[in-house]
Amino acid sequence: MNLTLIATLAGLALAIVVSASLGGAEGTGVAGGYLFGGALGLLGVSYQNHILRTRPSQVMNASMVAFLFKLFGALLGVLSLRFLEPLARVAEWRSFLLAYAAAVLLSLVFGSIDISRALKRRSAH
Repeated sequence: MNLTLIATLAGLALAIVVSASLGGAEGTGVAGGYLFGGALGLLGVSYQNHILRTRPSQVMNASMVAFLFKLFGALLGVLSLRFLEPLARVAEWRSFLLAYAAAVLLSLVFGSIDISRALKRRSAH
């Protein structure tokens, strides 16, 4: 989980720089999308690690559940920003979705590396 957390925080720094340079609703969309995607990504990796420790035979199911939560989060965020006028004025839905996807992809890649390392350590014992 350490590698995932470091990568997510590095991505957050980049997202904040991009958000500040864009400004306005687009910048808010980038910041919000990355924060929401990063939070769900870290939550999904944490859940998978928990399942790996407690019920290792269910790790694949945990991966699917985490993916579905991320998919549902994207749908909920985009629909909210697209069709709720007060939110649409604050954050642009396209920039939200791009930043959300980047955060989720980052947590997916580095989370997979962390989980495979944990599996390797577990099988060595």
